[in-house]
Order: sequence, then structure tokens, then C-alpha cells
Amino acid sequence: MAKAAKPFIPHLETMVQQRIQSGESLQLSEAVSLFHRLLSPQNHSPSIVTINKLLLSISKTKHSSRYLTVLNLFNHLKRTRDGGVSPTIHTFGLVIDCCRRMGRPDLGFCVLGLSLREGCGVNTIMFGSLIKVFCGLKQIGLAVKVFAKMSLMGCTPNLIIYSTLIEGLCSIGETRLGLDLCRKMAGEEGDCKPDVITYNSIIHGFCKEGEIDMAVEVFKEMAAQKVWPNVITCTILIDGLCKNGDVITARKVFEEMPTCGLVPNLRTYSSLIHGLCSQGDTDSGLRMFDDMAAKEVWPNVITCNILIDGLCKNGDVITAQKVFDEMPACKLVPDLHTYSSLIHGLCSQGDTNSGLRMLDDMAAKGVVPDVITYNILIHSLCSQGNTHSALRMFDEMVAKEVAPDVYTYNGLILGFCELGDISKAFEIYDKLVGCGLQPNVFIYNTLIDSCCKKGAFSRASMLLKEMRERGVMPNVSTYNCIIHGLSAVGEWNRAIGVFYDMVNHGISPDVVTFTALIDSLCKQRLTIEAEKLVGFMVKRELQPDVITYNALMQGYVLEGRIDEAADLLERIALKGLMPNIHSYSIIINGYCKNGKISEALYLAEKMMKQGLKPDDIIFGILLKASSDCENPDEVKKIIYEMRHGKI
Repeated sequence: MAKAAKPFIPHLETMVQQRIQSGESLQLSEAVSLFHRLLSPQNHSPSIVTINKLLLSISKTKHSSRYLTVLNLFNHLKRTRDGGVSPTIHTFGLVIDCCRRMGRPDLGFCVLGLSLREGCGVNTIMFGSLIKVFCGLKQIGLAVKVFAKMSLMGCTPNLIIYSTLIEGLCSIGETRLGLDLCRKMAGEEGDCKPDVITYNSIIHGFCKEGEIDMAVEVFKEMAAQKVWPNVITCTILIDGLCKNGDVITARKVFEEMPTCGLVPNLRTYSSLIHGLCSQGDTDSGLRMFDDMAAKEVWPNVITCNILIDGLCKNGDVITAQKVFDEMPACKLVPDLHTYSSLIHGLCSQGDTNSGLRMLDDMAAKGVVPDVITYNILIHSLCSQGNTHSALRMFDEMVAKEVAPDVYTYNGLILGFCELGDISKAFEIYDKLVGCGLQPNVFIYNTLIDSCCKKGAFSRASMLLKEMRERGVMPNVSTYNCIIHGLSAVGEWNRAIGVFYDMVNHGISPDVVTFTALIDSLCKQRLTIEAEKLVGFMVKRELQPDVITYNALMQGYVLEGRIDEAADLLERIALKGLMPNIHSYSIIINGYCKNGKISEALYLAEKMMKQGLKPDDIIFGILLKASSDCENPDEVKKIIYEMRHGKI
């Protein structure tokens, strides 16, 4: 029996082409139905051009599975090629691009291999898709390998491929390799030369890596290649220079933009204002902010936040408040960062009440505070000794499902410790541990210091042990708290034991450590041992400070070695240190106790000539000593004249 002929349906393919060319969007289900109808055994074999256009149309739909659908339809096309329709290089290129958009370079490679096996070959677009997907996945090494294979397979990279790979290299901190590739482009024959987008990637890469000199060099190199910077180029460089602290050069770039026909945009101004404010030059930042309005470049919330934050950090909360108040007139709504910056500025100046009112304003405006906002207020309340209000705020944030962090507990623990309420501080600590947070070294140091001040050295030692068990490494401040506490109560042997424990754990003692030990020795009249420690400090290249020498002078005075103490006072100045009031007080007290009132008066007069006015303690020492001298009235007269600035 003869085989029936296929029905000829000429209008279907024409209808599909017209539908695609009309620009009318196709639904995914409709497009898939048309695809299967075109390849139906009952249909006339369609043109691969029509199939390619339909696959491209599917890839442009909004459906989440559009790329996977193209891949499935491609597989269906291969299985039904007995219908006379075979994929072309354009088909393979389209499918590889869909693999790229799916983030599946492995599938893309399979399709590339299939294209080669079927004799369709490969082209630049296919390689570009693979390079782009590898760069998007930060697999730059594989992108470089694909790039290297291009020329071996007779494909020449185009500008898009070069720029994609250069941007990928810059994104992983390999900007110098990106620059080498850019210079290779510039030096080769042909039309594929780096453009402003290529150079922007390199300048941005160097700025991110902190290599500002290289960024400036590339910026200058652009002109030599006759590639002119655009607003994005200048903004990237200005931002990088400002973040590196070179605001002067940033301003020069900004000022030269109009000569190149470039108009600074919002991002340009915001970057420069941020740089100026970071350097403390808020006056210039404000002038730049005003210049924006004059140039009809309108600030956004981020610009205002930068300025408000800079003004607050510079202590100019009044002007920051004015900027805040003017935001609604510019149709700008303050956000969380705006409020937090202003609250921090107010609290930094001790105006916690205004900070609290700002918190109420946030609630009225529907701006939800975060843990940073609450932390600012809790720390401020604690620093003022208002720990009960701080606890109420802590309860409020928990009730509003804002999870406290370690910094929240830091503030509360420090606040209670400074009030001497160590039991409440440990209660807060238990809450911290109970909610699964890891105490940091600052929290442990605060608790250890408070324990030592209360004489609870056993508890301090337990905390030190607990730190290590939790994987929190003690630092020099941890040990200094314990050593200072033990030294203050004359526990020299225990203090030196802690000192050796510190060294055995690989923590280098600092000037504070040695000074605490030296002070303890001197109070026990063991100045010879103290002198050895001073010598040991110097050998370790730690220079004793005035407090160290004060402790040693005090030891000399206690042992009756007043002349050595006075000699040390003279040598302090030769070491480049400035004796303080306490330094003079020690020697004056020593002279007076040894009946040397004349020397004491001379030293008091000398300190006044050096710009240090004796305090009430020194005058009290002198007056007490004057009662026991041969001519008390004359001495008291001298003291009176000194006290009232007549000498």
C-alpha cells in the first residue's frame, strides 16, 4: 500500500514569522505549542531560520523557565531531524547563550562540542557566552582558558569579549593582568581597541585594590590612546581618591571635568562630599552640597546621609539637624541611616534626651530602628550612669523583635561595672551566654577588671580560664587588669606569676604591664628590683613613660633616696618626656618630709616657669611643711604669692 503524502500547511510557518516580526509578545505555552506544531510529522518541514527566531522569542519571554525550555526544545529538535530540520551555528549559539543565562557553563561546553561534531563549527559569539558565564560565576581562570582557545579555533575576540574578561580579572583583584590585556589590545593591529568601558573597569579595579597611583596612571594613559573619559570614569576615580584620603587630587579631577565637556552627576558629588567629610572638612562638603542645587543636580537621601553623618562626626550636630529638617522640602524622606547618624551625633555630645526624642520621631514616621540605633542609645545611657533606662530600652528592643548583639551587651555590662554593680553585670553576661552569643575580649576584660577592683581575684582567674575554653584569646589588656589589680593590693608574687603566664602564652607585655609591676615593687620599697625591670623594658625596646618614672621616683622617696629621685626627674626631660604635676608632687613631698623646704619651694617655682601650676595637693604639702621650718611666716608668704600668681 502506498505511503500517504504529508499535508502541506504553508500558512503556519508564515503565521509564526509574522507573529514574531509584529513584536507582539508570545506566552511561553503558546510559543512551545507553535514549535511542536511546526515540527509535527503532519506539517511541511519548516525553515531552521523560523525555528531559530521562535527559540529566540521564547528566550525573551518573562517566564522563569524560559532558558530551560529552549534547551528542552533544542533536544527535541535533534531527536526529530528526520523531518529535515537541522540546527545551524546560530541555533547552537542561541542555546549556549541560554546556558550562560542559566549559569550552566558545563551545559554550554556540551553544546559547543556538539556543534563541532556536527560540522557547524564555532564562532566568536559562542565563546563570548562561555567567557561571560565564567566571569559571572567568578571562575576567571576557566574564562581565561576559553579565551586562549578562541584563536586556536580560528575565532577572533571582539571588544565585548575583551572587556568582559578584563572586568572579570579586575573583579577578583587581578587588575594588573587586566591592564596587560588592555595594553595588548591597544598595541595590536585592527579595529578592536579598548574603549572607555574597558578603561573604567581597570580604574575601578585599581581603586578597589587601593592602588590609586596605578588608577591615576591608567586615567592619564587613556588620553594617549585617544579614549576620552566619561562621567563614570571621573566618578570612579574621584571616589577611589577620596576613599584613599587624597581629596586634593579628587577635587582637581572634579574641577577639570567641565573642560572635558563633562557634567558631574549625583554620584560624583556624593563621592566628593563623602571624601571631604571623612577628612573633617565639612565646610567644603556643605559648599559642595549647595553647589549641587546651583547646578540643578538634586541630592538624594544617600547624599544627605553622607553630609549628616560627616557633620555629626565632626561635632556639628546643629548644622546636621538643619540638613535633616530641610529634607522634606526636597521631597526626601529620612531613612534608618539618617536617623541613626543624627542620634549618634546627639548622644556623642551627651544629649541623650534629644536622641530619645529622635527615636520617637522615627516611630511616628514609620522608620523601624535596628540594633545599631538601639546600641547607640543604650551605650549613651550607660555612659551617663542611667543603666535602668538602658535596661528598659533593652527590653523594648527585644519586645520589638530586634535581636541584641554582642555590642548591646558590651554597653550594659560596662555600664553596670562602672557603677560597681558587678552582680548585675554578671546577670547581663549570663543573658548573653544564654541566648547563644559569644562574649568578646572586651566583655571579658571589663568583667575581669571589675573583679580585680573588688578584690575578687579568684573569679577573675576563672574568667581568664573560661575565655580560653570558649576560644576567646586574652590580650595584653586582659593580663594588665589582673596584674594591676594584684599590684595595687601588694600581691607582688601573684602579679609576677600572672606576668610569666602571660609571656608563656605568647603575649608581649607593654608599658602598662611593666609600670604596674614597677609600681608594686616600689610601694614595697624594692626599688632595686624595680630598676631591673626598667632595664628589662628598655632591652625589649619598650620605652618607659612618665607614669613609669613617677612610680620609680615614688619608690626612691619611700626609701629616703630623695636626691636620686630629684636626679631622675631631671633625666626624664632629657629623655624627651614631659614631667607632669604628679612628678613634681612626688619630689616636693620628698623634700618636705626630709626638711628641705627651700628645695621644695625652688622646685615648685621651677614647675611654674615650665607652665605647670601647682595643684592644691602640692600647696597643701608646702603649707604643712612650713609649720616645721625656722621662718614659717616667710615661707607661708612665698606660698601665698605662688598660689596667687605673684611669683
